[in-house]
Amino acid sequence: MNALTHPPLPLLVKTPPQRKVSIPKLTLPYMNRFVSIPINQILYIQSDVNYSNIYLKDGQRFLVAKTLKEYNQELKTYPFARIHKSFLVNLDSITSCDFPEYEVHLQNGLCLPIARRKRKVFQQVYLFFQRAHRIAS
Repeated sequence: MNALTHPPLPLLVKTPPQRKVSIPKLTLPYMNRFVSIPINQILYIQSDVNYSNIYLKDGQRFLVAKTLKEYNQELKTYPFARIHKSFLVNLDSITSCDFPEYEVHLQNGLCLPIARRKRKVFQQVYLFFQRAHRIAS
């Protein structure tokens, strides 16, 4: 057996195709076009009556004609929590929680209020998220 009669070994063994890891995205109607943003880049969403301001980690802001309630439903399978009637926050973007003061501190240095009525539920959700995150790391 020589190299002329048999193909080299790498040609005999087929390597499986490389799968691209898809990053979940949120498509926003913005300024007569659609913009897709990775969900993990959302810092928080703030309600503005029937509109929502979506704040990203890089400092961008999008004003979208969709309610916070709709985004809460759309993002319920992702690590987001409703901390106030006006705020939906990405749990990954929280650096610390001050439960006695009813506020969360975000990666960009901003403090957002936690509603008293949502405090207990949010505290449970956040602690569960922290434990799950610690186990995964």
